[in-house]
Parts: sequence; structure tokens; C-alpha cells
Amino acid sequence: MNHKHFRQIILANNIQPQTFGQTKLCLKLVTQKEKFILEDAVKALLHNKQINPLNGFYSTNQYINQVLQITHRYYALYIQISQFEAFLRTFINHKMIKGYGNQWHKDAIISDISDFSKYEIQKLDKPSKALNAISFGTLELIFFNGSRYGNIFEKYIKKHKILTKDHKIKYNNKKEIKSLFSIIRNARNDICHHRRIGESIRTNPKYSKHKMTLSKVTNALEDLKILLGYDNRFDVKSLKIEYKDFK
Repeated sequence: MNHKHFRQIILANNIQPQTFGQTKLCLKLVTQKEKFILEDAVKALLHNKQINPLNGFYSTNQYINQVLQITHRYYALYIQISQFEAFLRTFINHKMIKGYGNQWHKDAIISDISDFSKYEIQKLDKPSKALNAISFGTLELIFFNGSRYGNIFEKYIKKHKILTKDHKIKYNNKKEIKSLFSIIRNARNDICHHRRIGESIRTNPKYSKHKMTLSKVTNALEDLKILLGYDNRFDVKSLKIEYKDFK
């Protein structure tokens, strides 16, 4: 991003730097932050009735505070997805060991997944190491395979923990649960691989097709945690992000 985005995002929305130092700070901001975050911060600023402009202009400080809050949300989401993924790998391994033994990664039960036929995977002495060597998408393939899902995982899913307003089970079949995984995978592949913090949730056609939003990802993640019995006692509860040049 460049001076064009500075004008589009900062000046066009009545955010007025008062000094040359503040102008430099705002220019640095548009080179360091994704346009998605900067634009969301504008919306948050304009719609926050508790924040009032002075003589029709918002201050640089008011705007950067909103940028920090938006950034915080996406870094928090990155951490939450990463923690859930670590849990999911352990969850799958423990359940598969119960059903197929402590060398299940070499068993015929997993022969439908090509990754497990590779020499690098076959030579590993523990299935936990094999799980750590595969992608999140391959975890889904292990989890949702018809026989494995029915024989191993389905009985551990706490469907009764999430009910609709009329007290019916909200996620009553594999397709509905699979849709939650799809939401997390689409967000996770970009956020965790490229550290893009969230821009793709809004702009990537693959995600737009699913009408992805931050709240949709957050809600899907929370529902998956409940369904699988995730224990969040040791999760990171908050982050403090500071902009070093913020004055």
C-alpha cells in the first residue's frame, strides 16, 4: 500500500493528522497493515458513537486505537485456530490408538489416504509424529472417512451440548459437522500459512463463496470445540499488541 491508500483510507474518512510526525506515522501504518484491517478500523471508528470527532475530524490516536483492536482480533484468531489444531491432532491420535492400536498409521485402515503410504510416514515409529507431518485437510480425511468416523469418532462427539432455540440438537449429522471444519480450514489455510491475518476471509473468491466473516469463523470454531470436548483452561486469553511508533 502507498500514498493512494493513505488518501483513500485516512484522509477520505475525516481522519486528520495534525503534525508531520503523525502523517509519517499514518503512512507507515498503511505500509505495515493490510488494507482489510485499516478499512475495518475506519468502520469501527465511524460507527462507534462513544468516539466523537473534533471539529469534524478524527484524531490519529483515535484511529490507531481502532487499528490495534482489529489487529488484536485476528492475531487472537490465529492463536485460537492453532491451539485447536494441536488439540485435534492429539484427539484423533488417542481415539485411533484405542480403535486400531499404537501403529495405526501403518495399518490398512488408513490406506485410503495417500500421505500415509509415503516412506517418510511409514518409517515413523509413532502415529503422533505422522499426524504432525500432514496437513489440516488430511486430518479431515482421517476424521470423516465413513468407517473411521462411524466406528471411532462419532461416539465422542458431544452433539447434545449444542441445541437450537427449540431445544433440538443443532448438529445432528456428519455433513453439518463437516461444514464447521470447512469454515475453519478455509480461514486457517490463509491465516496460519501466510500470516495474512484475515484479508482473504473477505476478498478471496473461495472464501467469498462461503460468505466468510470473522464472526462466522469464531462461532464455527467455538462450536467445534464444544462438540469435541476441547478444554480451554490453558488457552491464551488475551494479547497486548502495541504500535511502537504510536504517540
